[in-house]
Amino acid sequence: MYKVGIVGASGYTGAELIRILHHHPCCKITKVYSRSLEGRLISDVFPNFLGIDLSFSDPKNDDFADLDLLFLAVPAGAATEYASRFDGKVIDLGADFRFKDPHLYEKTYGIKHQAPELLLQATYGLPELFRDKIKKSRIIGNPGCFPTSIILALAPLVKTGYAGQIIVSSLSGTSGAGRNLSDSQHFAHRNENFGPYRVGCHRHTPEIESNLANLTGQNHQVVFVPHLVPAIRGITSTIYLDRVMSLEKARELYTDFYQDEFFVRVKGPGENVESKNVIGSNFIDIQIHEDKHADKLIIVSAIDNLVKGASGQAIQNMNLLFDLPEYTALDFYPIYP
Repeated sequence: MYKVGIVGASGYTGAELIRILHHHPCCKITKVYSRSLEGRLISDVFPNFLGIDLSFSDPKNDDFADLDLLFLAVPAGAATEYASRFDGKVIDLGADFRFKDPHLYEKTYGIKHQAPELLLQATYGLPELFRDKIKKSRIIGNPGCFPTSIILALAPLVKTGYAGQIIVSSLSGTSGAGRNLSDSQHFAHRNENFGPYRVGCHRHTPEIESNLANLTGQNHQVVFVPHLVPAIRGITSTIYLDRVMSLEKARELYTDFYQDEFFVRVKGPGENVESKNVIGSNFIDIQIHEDKHADKLIIVSAIDNLVKGASGQAIQNMNLLFDLPEYTALDFYPIYP
């Protein structure tokens, strides 16, 4: 049994890690960390975990020496401290290891990268695209939720050399904003309300563009507009592209590209992509449409932002690092309704 710990286990992504890893046949959570909740049982904070005998401890008081892997579910700027102190494998669910270029990270997040030398040991953790590199890495920068839904939906086409316009409109549930409450997250404000935010300046745009460049060796400019909707989970991304091939060829391209990927479901003609069809799972659903009038291909994808967009993908990466079947503990179907 591999021993794993979770720093930042009191948030939504930390809770999802606990929920899924509790049923993992080859891994055991031995430590959960939270500075503010030291000494409290996880069931005191998350009553759904009643019966799991784990208490929070302060990560400052631990050298992590008895762990095989450390999950970091902490804000940008905090992960480098723990990755520097721990010699084992690290999966960071935040932003500190998503960029190869520390200057791009600093420009995007407005803080200095505290351990740029560790970026040489890190790989961007999209298993379907960077699987071989992930297996050989010590540190994994787990992708953001929006970038996961967008990069996987673009990959087959950009790999063919697509160099046209990319416009993305994404809808997200409120859990993507994390567990800390803000005025915009109050029920009275969020319910029956939806709209865009951070238009033209969202932090995930550089992540999307830089990792498309890592994938193709070409620069791609992306127009990305995210929206919050009155839902808890789910991301649906709609991507507008130049129609460089017929709808039939595009669907054949995507079906062939992802034919061996357990977690990618390319939908057939007449099948819809909706967030409800992936909630609670590690799947991404993708559909390709066309608008002949505007001469566009339209790609729609849907994920659960807390599973495929965060904790499920992190466990998928962990399985790769430990040379386990990639779907281990993740081969469950979505919840409906």
